[in-house]
Amino acid sequence: MRTVFLFAPSFVLIFERLGQLIARRWILIIVIWITVAVCAVLAPPHWDDVTLDGDLAYLPSSSPELVAERQMAAAFPDHKAKSQIVIVASRCDEQPLTDAQWKTIDRLASPFQNAQGIEWLHQAEAATGDEQEKYYERAEAALTEAELLNYDSAAPVWNLATLYKVQGSETEAEQQTAQAIALDPQLEKETAATLPVDAPDWKLFDVWTRHTPVVGKMLVDPEQNAGLIILHLTNEFAATDNIRIVSQIEALVDKMREEVHASGDDQLKIGVTGSAAIGGDMLLAAKESIASTEFYTIALVILILLIVYRAPLLAMAPLLSIAVSFCVATWLVAALTLVDQIPGFSWWNFEVFKTSKIFIVVILFGAGTDFCLFLISRYKEELVACGDPREAIVKALSGTADAICGSALTTVVGLGMMFFAEFGKFRNSGPAIALCLLVTLAVCLTFAPALLKALGRKTFWPKSIDSLQERGDKQASFWEFIAAAVSQRPALLLCVTVSFLLIPAWHPIWLRITTGHAVEVSYDLLNDLPDDRPAKQGANQLARFFPLGQANPIMVMAKTEEGDFESKEGNAAIAQLTKVLFNADPKVSKVYSSENPLGNRPGRISVFSSEMLLKNHIRTREQFLPQTPEMKGKAALFRVVVDENPFSLEAIAAIKHVEEALAEYHANASGNWGDVQFYISGTTAGVRDLRSVTKSDSQRIEVLVVLGVGAVLLLILRRPVVCAYMIGSVLLSYYATLGATDWFFSFMFPDTYQGLDWKAPLFLFVILIAVGQDYNIYLATRVFEEQKRLGPTAGLRHAIRHTGGIISSCGVIMAGTFVAMCFGELLAIVEIGFSLTVGILVDTFIVRTIMMPCFLTLWTRPRRGQEI
Repeated sequence: MRTVFLFAPSFVLIFERLGQLIARRWILIIVIWITVAVCAVLAPPHWDDVTLDGDLAYLPSSSPELVAERQMAAAFPDHKAKSQIVIVASRCDEQPLTDAQWKTIDRLASPFQNAQGIEWLHQAEAATGDEQEKYYERAEAALTEAELLNYDSAAPVWNLATLYKVQGSETEAEQQTAQAIALDPQLEKETAATLPVDAPDWKLFDVWTRHTPVVGKMLVDPEQNAGLIILHLTNEFAATDNIRIVSQIEALVDKMREEVHASGDDQLKIGVTGSAAIGGDMLLAAKESIASTEFYTIALVILILLIVYRAPLLAMAPLLSIAVSFCVATWLVAALTLVDQIPGFSWWNFEVFKTSKIFIVVILFGAGTDFCLFLISRYKEELVACGDPREAIVKALSGTADAICGSALTTVVGLGMMFFAEFGKFRNSGPAIALCLLVTLAVCLTFAPALLKALGRKTFWPKSIDSLQERGDKQASFWEFIAAAVSQRPALLLCVTVSFLLIPAWHPIWLRITTGHAVEVSYDLLNDLPDDRPAKQGANQLARFFPLGQANPIMVMAKTEEGDFESKEGNAAIAQLTKVLFNADPKVSKVYSSENPLGNRPGRISVFSSEMLLKNHIRTREQFLPQTPEMKGKAALFRVVVDENPFSLEAIAAIKHVEEALAEYHANASGNWGDVQFYISGTTAGVRDLRSVTKSDSQRIEVLVVLGVGAVLLLILRRPVVCAYMIGSVLLSYYATLGATDWFFSFMFPDTYQGLDWKAPLFLFVILIAVGQDYNIYLATRVFEEQKRLGPTAGLRHAIRHTGGIISSCGVIMAGTFVAMCFGELLAIVEIGFSLTVGILVDTFIVRTIMMPCFLTLWTRPRRGQEI
């Protein structure tokens, strides 16, 4: 059989010689790959030890939110909180909390204040001079409050004794020690400096309770129906470590719930929410989604292979190949994250993320199985023709290597284009997945054929070679019918299928033309969580008594070089800015500042002297005005609470209105305030920047993917019109899939659906455009090969007859791997899995089965009798 050389003839010759080598040394090749895989499993680094997560931490350094964070860190170096955990307590009947219930809330807060005191104490021991004294004061304040919150707890009293001891106050230390032993006699033999001995590392920066000066009043509902405990963490809200922290805090809360229930109180309800809790629950759900995706991917691939081929040993070949490639590839990616530790490679910056594993699993299983089945299908043909497994494996490898390499190359190039993204997770994830696919390609071209050689005629057991020929004839008759229909009425079928796909595709295409994006996307992590997740339940509980943004305020810093915010004129400017922020958006419910420490709207501020005392309180000044000499009077901080979900589009719109109001203030400012600059940070500001960066990245990557994949197709096929049609047909299937997915989820979630998850359109585009060309290339290469031998029409029919079954099988298997994502916990992963499943099925049974053959028929008709 003659082969059309899509690559150079020497390329095909290389794989012919590789096939001969595998046929002779198949045992050695199997042993080498299995040894490498075992070493990869056992040797460090392991995937979970080096993988990261989070979103806002990987924004480009020039993003406004990160610029604002740096400016605020310079003005307020002690403000290190990046996320919050909020514990909300209320009654089930929503009546005012009783005194006993308030005491229960205080007891729950005590361990957190105690942990905060220990942290300040450790920082004091590492500091010197005035810095050390400052930390000692903070440690004493936190431990004293912990003691007041729970008079029965000996730990904060014992820790106060340690504090006084290191400060040299022996008398006070002895008194505190005696009091601690009185509370817990077992401490008489205790040698530990602080308690508990195994104090948890909760990454606490500050703890607010209803007793905390200045801020305490904002943590109590005006009707006394609910109370809050706010834990400020130094972690970013989506930091991987938040899984551990949130789990430990929820365990502590669960213990308190049990105590409350045992006491006979069935009304007190305690919830946990806040940005860190939402991020932690999101990561935990993603971790569970990864586990379920791995399980269902393997199960579905095995099931589909057994149903389609009914040959257990045949199913073993791709599964073992993928298992080997997965072990080696994930180890290699993990090892590359440590290259910067090698001397001279400090410039290296490669990171990998836990959620990337979902895409690695499904793409490796899907594409890897396809590569193996391309090889197995040709191996079956050659085995039927010659009967010799050795000769069959050589011919199969040399006959399919160019198509397999071309298929892999389009996907690798498509994923590699994500390197040009500004968003760090995109920039690292695409190349990481592409590298894993290259490893899979190497395994499928060496280890898989070696396995087939080892199995020989038993590959298709319990079927014989003769029965394979009979079954092939039955399948071929169906695809002969398809080929005949396509070749007889190509124009009609093409028009019908294009019209059918345009029904769901027209709206995304119109949006792309008019707005620049094909579908509305959502960045709402809270809405993405399942309803049974603690953070979402806690957020719903919080929203009944407090503004939704209470736990995640928008932070605004005003900075000036000429003015002085600590002067009388500066105080007036702060008061004026407070009013400006209140009037910026109707959803702004609270604005806290040095001139408005209770956050009330102007006109409702108390005129009692206690209000004036709060303004002059040291904690107020520390919260809202810089205390460092170089920044004193040069900046002022405002905490803006918006009554919206901080991840929602409405909250992002509120930030835009705030920016517009501040721009108007700046334009009208005069005197010393003409140079004032404003910086906005916080969770919502970060999501706003994430939205901006990822939209820009998506547009850039989509263009690069089309150009990159188009270049690969042109290199392989060397037929510009055919390549352009391939790209165009897959683009149409992409828009049709996007429209159908948007319809489906808006129908399934009519009340809460705001748009597809922000990652779904980009990953769908990259994977569908790149992976979707696998079947294009496999069909086109076989068509050109057979047309060279048999002529345009006969060659096309023969190619469809021999590739229809394998392409449909590969498409079903690829779709099956993406279906596994639909068993995940996160709605985002379900949306991505659903869209990819629909896209692959459309690509397999419409684009590849009808549209591509119809086009090739029309394209070759004018050249009948000529060589293509």
